[in-house]
Amino acid sequence: MDVSRRGVLGVAGGLLPAAAAAAESGAESFSFDGVYLDAAFTHPVGVFAQVAAVRYVEARRRDPQAVGPRSNPRRGAVERFARLINAAPADIAVVPSTLVGENLLNAALRIGPGAGVVTDALHYDGSLALYGELRRRGAPVTVVRPRGDRIDLADVRAAITRDTRLVAVSLVSGVTGFTYDLAELCALAHGRGALVYADIIQAAGATPIDVKASGVDFAACGTYKWLMGDFGTAFLYVRPDRLDRLRRVEVGWRQVTRQQSHVLPFETAGPALGEYELADSPAGRFEVSTPAWGALAVAQASLDYILALGVETIARRRQPLIDHLQDALPALGFEPLTPRGARGPIVAFAMRDAATRFDGRLKAAGVRISTYPHRIRISPSVYNTAEDVTRLVELLEAPS
Repeated sequence: MDVSRRGVLGVAGGLLPAAAAAAESGAESFSFDGVYLDAAFTHPVGVFAQVAAVRYVEARRRDPQAVGPRSNPRRGAVERFARLINAAPADIAVVPSTLVGENLLNAALRIGPGAGVVTDALHYDGSLALYGELRRRGAPVTVVRPRGDRIDLADVRAAITRDTRLVAVSLVSGVTGFTYDLAELCALAHGRGALVYADIIQAAGATPIDVKASGVDFAACGTYKWLMGDFGTAFLYVRPDRLDRLRRVEVGWRQVTRQQSHVLPFETAGPALGEYELADSPAGRFEVSTPAWGALAVAQASLDYILALGVETIARRRQPLIDHLQDALPALGFEPLTPRGARGPIVAFAMRDAATRFDGRLKAAGVRISTYPHRIRISPSVYNTAEDVTRLVELLEAPS
């Protein structure tokens, strides 16, 4: 059965015209089969994103050069993301994914022997593999273990040494939903001479972020989770006074501000290599070649929706659903993994043989969450209702 969910009403300013009209008239903003409580895996695409994608493809169909280096959605998407996290657009680069951004940053910081990293065991698993490989290459890497349902900042402080160049964490852990006080973490790290990178893919669009107030040095975020966009594009924030600490690790046409050839007819004499200049900005350091302009068109529309609705409103309407799950599931034998009162969009629980016990019944009922061998993760969004959560609890309560 196709179950369509009404989007939040009354959203107007900044949306694409068709999406704004849909919101004002009460038409649905999201439509999918069953009950979807897995936005932390990937967020459903809304009608506003669909409109943007169709317009982008239609423009390309009518005119193959409708999109190009001088006319594309990059600027609009970056401006909106900058507004979302309180950054300047000039301090943001577009990269293919969050983890690509983290890899580029580690290379730019020359992480290796004598220049190490402190991270934690609740960071993204792909990132932990990155730091495992850097450790194999001689970088001092320390992984802080959780205590109970959180990472203790005292343990982070103790792990930072004079060889630590970077503290790298997920602002909201995709494993448990644990959320750092980013300003407190940055103050601690900076006081010990280390820089801070925050993976904000499970935070941006779902919980308020202010990169200036927090003092974070670097942050990256793909668009396919809480930014309600598509795969293939991400934003990398660089605090402006940290740019001079980063070496250039890749070069491509997106970085070139001026280029002159000297080998073709009527050109001036000069070296066969030609002459060129490279931009000195986050985009000038980390953007290499043609970005995913289609995904950026979708991101621009999705960011319009989020900004018009307001992240505070999104978080406020979600919180009762999170609270209900934290009240109900421990009584059914689930061990909470998420700190009580956490304000992020994720709640997680441990249960032996969780996937084996629950996958079949969840699939049969058309209810989607993330299940793992011994834990579950639930992540409601703007389209979810109390009835959705009640249905999930009933399924998890039923005898195995």
